[in-house]
Amino acid sequence: MEFKAQATAPFIKDNWGIEVPVDKSERRFDVAVFSKDKHKLWLIETNYYGGGGSKLKAVAGEFTELSQFITKSTDDVNFVWVTDGQGWKTAHLPLAEAFGHITHVFNLDMLKQGYLHDLFR
Repeated sequence: MEFKAQATAPFIKDNWGIEVPVDKSERRFDVAVFSKDKHKLWLIETNYYGGGGSKLKAVAGEFTELSQFITKSTDDVNFVWVTDGQGWKTAHLPLAEAFGHITHVFNLDMLKQGYLHDLFR
């Protein structure tokens, strides 16, 4: 497994030979994890919300669209959203909608339980 923090689509194409469709020309993913054996890529975005508000709703919508955009790749590209925080207690609907569209949504407790490790197997 290889990884790159703040990975861009050009970096991924040049180093791992995987085409990543992006919604913004300067899109940087928090982390990209690449399995050479499986020729599989996981693009990870992370955030934590201490309070509620419109930002949570906007990010949930943005990442839902981004996930759908990324999965159009002809390569094996997967989107992972790691999010947590008290803010989600007041924003159930946007999070529930995101769960309906994003295959891999994890919180910090799920990471402690090994969900990400299992995903990379």
